[in-house]
Amino acid sequence: MKYIGLFGGTFNPIHIGHLILAINVYKDFSLDEFIFIPSKIPPHKSLGTPPEKRFEMVELAIKNLKYNFKVSDVELKRKGVSYTYKTLIHYRNIYKDDSISFVCGSDIFATIDKWENWNELFNLANFIVVNRKEMPFKIMYNLIPEELKKKIVEKSEFSNALYGKIVLYKMDEIEISSTNIREKLKDNKMPDFLTESVYKYICKNKLYQEV
Repeated sequence: MKYIGLFGGTFNPIHIGHLILAINVYKDFSLDEFIFIPSKIPPHKSLGTPPEKRFEMVELAIKNLKYNFKVSDVELKRKGVSYTYKTLIHYRNIYKDDSISFVCGSDIFATIDKWENWNELFNLANFIVVNRKEMPFKIMYNLIPEELKKKIVEKSEFSNALYGKIVLYKMDEIEISSTNIREKLKDNKMPDFLTESVYKYICKNKLYQEV
């Protein structure tokens, strides 16, 4: 059995915080493969940066890392809004007998009951929920549906599950704001927390000139 991690997001742009999270999850959960999935049209956000550009930035950011990291264009190829439900069906069809875990922040998971077919997601994958400063686990716990609270397990109980489990993963807070990064780029300032390759790509393609 293989252990697969899926990390969806806008990555607008991908920054050091995303990479630190990915490396920590990859190591601590002994994953065999970790896949970044840039969204094409996220359900609750409006993006100015073309999805192809965000995809290429992720490619550059992970290119020289020594882990089995990949980036997928599965949502870029699909028409319409990027729903996690459809993405998990796609990967469950590929990894039929393997453990799949979808990685997201506690702020995002707190809105799980607003996701498309949210109650079906747990028949397709596990969820690794990472703490975010703006949404402590304690508050998030009170916001999610009662039936999901029963799926939360300790990390030690999580390892052999193909799907249907939730683990709350605590790691050091990473104080990085994509909005602040974009604002600095608009002002032609070199922001912290970007890899050199991503920053050069942004400059070359004149991205984030408007915020």
